Amino acid sequence: MKAFVLEKYGRPFRQVSVPRPAAGPGQVLVRMVAAGVNHADERSRAGEFKLLFHPTLPAVAGGELSGEVVAVGDGVARFAVGDAVIAYTGVVTMGAYAEFAVVDEGALAHAPTSVSLVQAASLPVVGLTAWQALVTLGRVQPGQRVLVHGGSGGVGSIAVQLAKHLGATVVTTVSGDNADFVRALGADEVIDYRREDFVARLAASPVDLVLDTQGGETTARSLRVLRRGGIVVGIAGTPDPALADQVGAPLPVKLALGVLSARLRRQARTLGVRYRFLFIEPDGPALSTLAGLVDDGVLKPVVDRVLPFGRTLDAIAQVLAGGTRGKVLVSTRPDPAGSMPSEAEAQDFPERPTTWATVPNSHITVAGDRLLYRDLGPLTDTPVVLLTHLGATLDEWDPAIVDALARRHRVVALELAGVGGSGGVVPGSIHEMADTARAMIAALGFEHVDLVGFSLGGFVAQQVALDDPDLVRRLVLTGTGPAGGHGIDRKTGGAYIYWDMLRGLAHRTDAKEFLFFPRTPAGKAAAPGSISAASANGFLTATSPWPCPASIARSPPSVGGDGSSHRICLASRHRPSSPTATTTVWCPPNSPRTCTAGSRTAPS
Repeated sequence: MKAFVLEKYGRPFRQVSVPRPAAGPGQVLVRMVAAGVNHADERSRAGEFKLLFHPTLPAVAGGELSGEVVAVGDGVARFAVGDAVIAYTGVVTMGAYAEFAVVDEGALAHAPTSVSLVQAASLPVVGLTAWQALVTLGRVQPGQRVLVHGGSGGVGSIAVQLAKHLGATVVTTVSGDNADFVRALGADEVIDYRREDFVARLAASPVDLVLDTQGGETTARSLRVLRRGGIVVGIAGTPDPALADQVGAPLPVKLALGVLSARLRRQARTLGVRYRFLFIEPDGPALSTLAGLVDDGVLKPVVDRVLPFGRTLDAIAQVLAGGTRGKVLVSTRPDPAGSMPSEAEAQDFPERPTTWATVPNSHITVAGDRLLYRDLGPLTDTPVVLLTHLGATLDEWDPAIVDALARRHRVVALELAGVGGSGGVVPGSIHEMADTARAMIAALGFEHVDLVGFSLGGFVAQQVALDDPDLVRRLVLTGTGPAGGHGIDRKTGGAYIYWDMLRGLAHRTDAKEFLFFPRTPAGKAAAPGSISAASANGFLTATSPWPCPASIARSPPSVGGDGSSHRICLASRHRPSSPTATTTVWCPPNSPRTCTAGSRTAPS
């Protein structure tokens, strides 16, 4: 089976093939469907816990998963083959980053039934952290006040919901962009940490418990917002001697932790409050309670993104880079996005950014090059992939267009090699650009996509559809091809910059060669043929009714599979140009060779 293994502290995790494990007495063998990615995985890799825990290396990494039971060991009574389960295995047993994992029965719980099994993988670590902080250590009571730092993150988003369920008044710190998101989760008071000092804000209204997800100076300052007798529970700060007792560490380790945390504990005593560091433990019964709260509608797991299992290292890097809202998961399902809730269900989960301004850049590695993309909108079945003209960076996409699409669709915008923050060399031809786009789509784990091509991206999108017709479900051309019924000659004629026109005249060359192609030997060689082919297909001089090119007609069925034409009108703005209404067309297979124009305008 495939697995990601920690071979030696400090070394990167490595993907290897290892024998499938067998369930021993009191154990359950689980086929992993999804695994949660956590900061603790990186801390384990770096050896931060090696004085406290001693896993036998090499060992399969990862501690959080969902999956299906395929075998049970002797003495197992609560689980049977075929059960859907979730688990946190801990930092010693680990084992989640593998196609199969052996889990102690006491760490397992039946998965909630109201969410997908992939989504359920987001619950164990954040759920147990919130539970053990608020219930086990904090003993939160109705009417108390709880401060959750980072309420939009994986732990914070569940902690806000759980604290509200326990009857507390919930205060949280987030960026202003996430204020509405955490209010929807149940936060009563929201502090924008970029604009307000939480200590000053809470001076007149202290809290009974602080869940500190940040560490550093935030931990010490949080002591000052507590009522006497209150407690700060930290998950990212300085460990205290109680941790050594919890894990049975030797006396020298306990003394060392005492020295490290002495100043913080002394400050707490002076203020009449307490500080405890939380290191969660596997707890199947608590997980069962949390799963029940999910099915009761009390808790909603928050998932930022799902990556293919083979991209586990990329997923870890994205978590460490920050900027995610909720959990990052990896999945063994062929189409992780397809295992998410339906579009209607996804609208009930406000976990992913739906505005261009709030989504961070992510990256994938393709052929050794680090390439950027952005991923936003609900996790619906088929993503809409955006391709644009050569030299345009992600920041140049008009938010008005992307945001409109992201209200109802998962949108992924690609930045090809050599452009903006992406590494590598700028491709010299449409074919090379299409190859890069297809490689990025494959690396993202998408089996089918809807392609939106703007300007030169329309040429690239058409080539992708020609090269791999099974990949492209629907093709949308805007600002190129039959856009507006006028073709690229009339649509962009006024957009040619004078220098390109002069160069075209001087070289007796079509000015579009300068507009759309790099002036490298490969670009010069590719330009005439690509423009001629596009012209022959009607992409450059289309007239109404618009021809439906072979690259579109060969694409797989559109949504519904009814063979009808799907049309949409987009405002194909691209900074700094002014808005230009551009009608585009989606043609399913077996449709007539022509499609008539729709009449709708930009999506609302």
